[in-house]
Amino acid sequence: MTQFTPSFTWRSPTKIVFGLDALARLPDETLELAGEGASVFVVTGRAFLRSRGILSAVEDSLSRRGIRATFWERADPFPSPSDADAAADACREMRADAAIAIGGGSALDLAKAAAILSANPRDARTYASGGASFARPGPPLIAVPTTSGSSSEVTAGAALWDWSESKSFGISSPMMFPKTAIVDPRLAMAMPQTLAANTGMDAFTSAFESYWNVDAAPMSDALALGVIRAYSRDLIRSAIQGDLESRSACALAATMSGVGYSNVSPNACHAVGSALTLGWRVEHGQSVAITLIPFLRRAAPAIAHKIPPLLAALEVGDVDAACAKIDRTIRATGLQTRLTALGINEADLPQIIATARWDRIAQHPNPPTSAELGEMLQGIL
Repeated sequence: MTQFTPSFTWRSPTKIVFGLDALARLPDETLELAGEGASVFVVTGRAFLRSRGILSAVEDSLSRRGIRATFWERADPFPSPSDADAAADACREMRADAAIAIGGGSALDLAKAAAILSANPRDARTYASGGASFARPGPPLIAVPTTSGSSSEVTAGAALWDWSESKSFGISSPMMFPKTAIVDPRLAMAMPQTLAANTGMDAFTSAFESYWNVDAAPMSDALALGVIRAYSRDLIRSAIQGDLESRSACALAATMSGVGYSNVSPNACHAVGSALTLGWRVEHGQSVAITLIPFLRRAAPAIAHKIPPLLAALEVGDVDAACAKIDRTIRATGLQTRLTALGINEADLPQIIATARWDRIAQHPNPPTSAELGEMLQGIL
């Protein structure tokens, strides 16, 4: 009797430091990577963390250990290729020994892009378009997420956006993995409900996509099921109550999600989500969550042998109950389940279909045709 033996390659090079008050480890982790007297380039958002005193505390903790920090407080949501180039120039000019990213997914993505671009001669668009390949790693990066869902602290890519051309760009290299991720659930306590819901639904959806991906592997399946279990139990509470226990559970689940999808990527929901973001500025978590139920229903017959563990993770009895629970979760966190609620109507569907990432839809176990995708979108109008 022939036994099934899986075959896969797994990459997970980021050291993860997780726990309450883990941020206090930042100076030690920086010195471990960059040595005594290091100069570090710190990428973060424009105001939020500074206003809460978090950046001042970080600056003081680094300074006390002899680490010189230059802060780049210009990370906006949906960073552009020109944003990445400007940050890279600043990082290169100061000859940083290491980089630190503190913030949500956009800040972390911007830092990853800036670090590797600072060590390579071409601009972000050239690498994103495949016109050149990265030859050298940038300064080592420490990623400190303050949201729970982008998972960028443990991934090797960065998403960049150009609104003038309605295009998204991705740059990726194994050299872009952060060397260290410091995940301190206390930092996630500052998230408002909408942000907790959007980031959480991003990671929750990514876990489903990883699970049904045609390239899924036993290790990615185990992580995906753990993520699905955690978010199905704690996401609503994290978004609505925002208590430390649920925020901690979601922070851990988000990091687990990233480790999994770094190897087995999100696909169909993200493929449509990018079109919704580019065309209608829909927030990322909302944009991917809205198609989770129809894509799950479509995937279920093709992964019938994997459905029982999925139902167990969701603590439901069948696929209909699973979809109902997902629907309740989306609604309870304050997000939408209908396209019309996002300002999208039937006349807009051809644009969504045309601009969806069909290369990513191909990773679904039962990829729809254009006509079938149109029918799916009609179903959630």
